[in-house]
Amino acid sequence: MRSRSPYVPLTGLNGTSDEMKGIGRYFRQHGLYPMIANNSIHTNPPLCITEEQLAEGFAIIDAALDIADQAVTG
Repeated sequence: MRSRSPYVPLTGLNGTSDEMKGIGRYFRQHGLYPMIANNSIHTNPPLCITEEQLAEGFAIIDAALDIADQAVTG
């Protein structure tokens, strides 16, 4: 969200924003391909994933969310 009070999302319904595009680009550059819809990141890891691979995926998501954090004003 851009703002907590009043609530302003990073992107409107069925829209996009530079931040969400940047998050998607960051994911692809780091080999992660989740579905991004509106303000949501949808992941569906395979059932045969190891704990190390899961931790790597979460680290990529965490780093990508820094892009969104920079857009939040309060």
